[in-house]
Amino acid sequence: MTDTSPSDDLAPQAPRPVRSGRRRIVPILIGVGVIVAVVVLAANLVGGSLFFYNADEAVARRAELHDERFTLQGAPIGCSIAEGFDGDHPVVAFSVTFGGETVDVVHFGDPAELFQAGIPVVLDGAWVQARPSIAGFDPIADDGWHFASDRMRVKHDNDYKNENDDRLAESREVGEATADAVCGT
Repeated sequence: MTDTSPSDDLAPQAPRPVRSGRRRIVPILIGVGVIVAVVVLAANLVGGSLFFYNADEAVARRAELHDERFTLQGAPIGCSIAEGFDGDHPVVAFSVTFGGETVDVVHFGDPAELFQAGIPVVLDGAWVQARPSIAGFDPIADDGWHFASDRMRVKHDNDYKNENDDRLAESREVGEATADAVCGT
C-alpha cells in the first residue's frame, strides 16, 4: 500500500475564495475622505477669519483692505441713522466714529437689538468705493467710500470696558465732539 497524502489526492477540491477588491478600496476611500475633510476645514479656517479694525484703523488701511472682508468697530452718530429698504430687505445707513475718524456704513438686514447712537457696534463687511445712496441718509464722512455690512453685533462686556477704559474714554470724547459738531447738539 502506498502512503498518500491529501495533497496528492486527485479528487476535486473547492476553489480558493477570490479576494475582493473591497478590502483594498475601503481603506483608500477612508484615507481620501480624511484628506478632503482636512483640506476643507483648513480652507474654512483661513477664509473664515476676519480681521478686527476700529474705524480709525480701517480708514488708515483702506488701500490695503480695499474689498476684503473685515470687522469694523465704531459708535453710531445719532443724527445719521436712516432706515429703509433695498427691495424687500431692510437696510440701515449710518455713520460711525472711533479715534477721530468717521465711516459711512450701509448695513443690509435688521439692526442688532441693542443698536443705538453712541453705543459701539461691531460690523462684518467690506469697503465699497461709492457714495451710499440710501433715501434719507446724509453721509457724514462723504469721502466716496462706505462700509457695506451684512452682520451687526452690539456687545456690552464689562471685561472689555475695564481693559480698555482709557482708549474707550478718549474715543467717546472724540465721538461726542464729532456728533455735536455734525448734528448740532
